[in-house]
Amino acid sequence: MELEIIKFIQSFNNNILDNFAQGVTMLGEQYFYFLFLVIVFWHIDKKFGYKLGFILISNGIINGAIKDIVKATRPIGVEGVRSLRIETATGNSFPSGHSQGAAAFWFLLMRDFKKRWLYILGPILMISVGLSRIYLGVHWPKDVAAGLVIGIAWVYIGGKMFDYSIKKNNKHILLLFIVPSLIGLLLFKSSDYLKAAAIAMGFYIGYVIEDKYIQFEEEAAPRIQILKFLIGVVGLLVIMVYFKKLLPKGNISDFVRYSSLGIWITAGAPFIFTWVLSFSEEEKSEEIIQ
Repeated sequence: MELEIIKFIQSFNNNILDNFAQGVTMLGEQYFYFLFLVIVFWHIDKKFGYKLGFILISNGIINGAIKDIVKATRPIGVEGVRSLRIETATGNSFPSGHSQGAAAFWFLLMRDFKKRWLYILGPILMISVGLSRIYLGVHWPKDVAAGLVIGIAWVYIGGKMFDYSIKKNNKHILLLFIVPSLIGLLLFKSSDYLKAAAIAMGFYIGYVIEDKYIQFEEEAAPRIQILKFLIGVVGLLVIMVYFKKLLPKGNISDFVRYSSLGIWITAGAPFIFTWVLSFSEEEKSEEIIQ
């Protein structure tokens, strides 16, 4: 039955829909979430940025764990199924990581901001990302359905955990999820799980350091905001590209690289931002004196 659903959806295929589906599916990929996260965290609202980061990263850990447990095969290569953008089809099939990520992302925005336009746009994009995975022939319908349900459920559970840690002013509450995810590295061997667990650890370490010692301000003059963004992105590229070239191949190197990514986002870049802002303030003071 699932095969027939895929065939039915793909029966409408043409070049326009192929390109549209590939564009929509990119809204469920890590690069989109990373870009949105750093813009929110570095420039708009770091408190919500922390929550968004925790939900998305922990959601990725859950997805990787379930995939490793279920070990479901994808429809790629099945007779009658045409598969596109298969480079995004990493790991096992169930549940769909794109669908789960989209559900968590948009449902969190809907739940926290309660805007009418989000109530309209959110469900449309959640379903569209899921359908794109079926149309592209990289997931079964049940993978998409499960991803949507799990993503929404985790916003409730993970969101309450994060909100409780804020209410109690105790970041260590988040370790109730992070520590088991690190222990899970002994059980789950997929690359996606390792990367998500590493980012989670780095993100948490940076969260503690920034809140206690750095406390950077998100707001700044437009030219400073642009400079902040460029500094932050250059740092990300250095970690993702040059660390990969410098470090030997292997799980340990990947763990170091991705945990460094988490620390950079939450503490490394913000530390430099405070220096840039203080330097800017000194310039202003000198101009006023002159």
